[in-house]
Amino acid sequence: VSKTSTYLESNGCKTANLVEMTTCKGSCTTSSMYSVQARTIQHSCSCCREMVTSQRQAELICPDGKKVVHTYLYIEKCGCLETECAETASVRQRRRRR
Repeated sequence: VSKTSTYLESNGCKTANLVEMTTCKGSCTTSSMYSVQARTIQHSCSCCREMVTSQRQAELICPDGKKVVHTYLYIEKCGCLETECAETASVRQRRRRR
């Protein structure tokens, strides 16, 4: 989890103070390996993403002085999640040329 501070803005309203925000950053395992059983290349992919989130609230102040509460998602924990490997356009082109 990577933390930053920023002002939240919505519909012209903005927080008076900086709000702590979180993002997931990191690398996860991606591999390609020949399988004797499958007689083809098998791909394994995972991506870095949120695993646990919580809801937080911040008070926004509008230009007319009105205050509104904005609920947002805060990332508590990141991890590697298995996902389907996407085939890139360059891989598809190379396959067609063969």
